[in-house]
Amino acid sequence: MFFYKKIYIFFTVFLIAFSVLTNTVFAQNADTSSSSGEVTLGVAKMVDVNEKDVKDGSIISSSQKGLILSDVAYDSQVIGVVSRDAAILISNSRKNSSGLPLISNGQVYMLVSSKEGNIKKGDLLATSIIPGVGVKAVKSGYVLGTALEDYMNPDPKKIDTIAVDLDLHYFNSKPTFPGSLTDIFKIALLPTNEGPTAIFKYIVAAAVVLGSFILGFMSFGRTAAKGVEALGRNPAARRIIYIGIIFNVTIVIAIVLTGLIVAFLILRL
Repeated sequence: MFFYKKIYIFFTVFLIAFSVLTNTVFAQNADTSSSSGEVTLGVAKMVDVNEKDVKDGSIISSSQKGLILSDVAYDSQVIGVVSRDAAILISNSRKNSSGLPLISNGQVYMLVSSKEGNIKKGDLLATSIIPGVGVKAVKSGYVLGTALEDYMNPDPKKIDTIAVDLDLHYFNSKPTFPGSLTDIFKIALLPTNEGPTAIFKYIVAAAVVLGSFILGFMSFGRTAAKGVEALGRNPAARRIIYIGIIFNVTIVIAIVLTGLIVAFLILRL
């Protein structure tokens, strides 16, 4: 525990020193406090959100329209939680004058609902169809982090704030080998804010092209060898053998072209 405290102190000092060198404003937000009277242990960055009257503790996601309140269950585009009482605030004096402080990692107070059941300390939380509100995670998907306190309410429409250890990541609720293998592809295909999807698409496209070329050249090699051998045994059937070779070469070209088309379609996804 002492080791982690030293890391946190070092990180805080580093941020303050960095602010001096880059003219970025780092501020201790001492004027506001959370619902429990404590300051959130996290670093917030000022961002522009395309929503009005955003409450403290709201979950924010990225979209084609910009930053909005998350309203998709297990949203892979989630980027953080609004926290006006962050321990450290990063802001640029020339930008984000009307922005909101957003935390992506660390302890934060977040809006939650009992829509997916009562929340116990240690439960994983996920986004929900309720804009900006988190719920208990009950299946595999992108999660927000871990609840640091219990929350029980018989009314699922009631929204309250609880402390959460924010750690955005993918969670697999079925840690068996087949499930893990499936989740590897799910993670790779998730259009997360960090953008691993593009990397995965390039890797798959390259593998498809390489595989099609290898299969094509292997087929061409076998066809050419058999054609030469048949031509040597029966020169009179030269025309039929030539037609067979041309047919097989056409198949090889079709295999390669199919691989290129599939790779192109993968990149266009």
